Amino acid sequence: MLRRIMSQLAGSSVLITGASSGIGAELARQLVGRGCRVGLLARRRERLAALAEELEGAGGTAAWAVADVADGVATQRALDALAEGLGGADVVVANAGYGEVETPKRFAPGKALALYDVNLRGTLHVIDWALPRFLEAGRGHLVGVASVASYLGLPHFAAYCGSKAAMRIHLQSLRVSLARRGIAVTTICPGFVKSELTDRHQGPMPFLLPTDRAVRRIVRAIEKRQGEVVFPWQMRLVMAIGTCLPASWVEALLRRSA
Repeated sequence: MLRRIMSQLAGSSVLITGASSGIGAELARQLVGRGCRVGLLARRRERLAALAEELEGAGGTAAWAVADVADGVATQRALDALAEGLGGADVVVANAGYGEVETPKRFAPGKALALYDVNLRGTLHVIDWALPRFLEAGRGHLVGVASVASYLGLPHFAAYCGSKAAMRIHLQSLRVSLARRGIAVTTICPGFVKSELTDRHQGPMPFLLPTDRAVRRIVRAIEKRQGEVVFPWQMRLVMAIGTCLPASWVEALLRRSA
């Protein structure tokens, strides 16, 4: 049974990409618990159907559609279907993304481009769908799930860090551009969060957060229409220090960590 919580988001329609597992699936659960209608978009049909059944069984309203966010046409059609089924879209969450280790021994041409297609182009496909509708309505909330890794070029994660950095800066520019148009833009920059990605990660994962705890922080940011949110605080502090130090110092430290 989902926990019911009073929220100013109650009655809102929220579309979520990357909704079949991890942060996306837990976000759908917590938003339904706050009285939202949720639209679920991802590639894995069986998982989407099972999650929608779970949410509706708990008294929520959920619609789902299958698409790969790297495919702009498919993404637009899927978002159209979700918005039609839910009666609109008040909040759109660009959450789909992934990361892979890129050591010199495992370098493969095209691998980084494929990751950018999902992490960055996938986000842009969502923005291209949502922004015209929000501008016409004079309201709306765009949320992008980036990463603390967007602040530094961490060793062996060039494409992941680069794609998330581009995403974060793009959303920042939109946030200041749209501030007077009634449209909120929230950038979520979490550290390590328990998910399928971290289950496959073999390196250290300092300050790893349980999925439900991380998502509660994300929901709070959406409710308050916050700008850029970095958590946990330990990772925020590490990244803040890293961005203030001379680049040569930071790179020397990163080389040692590699």
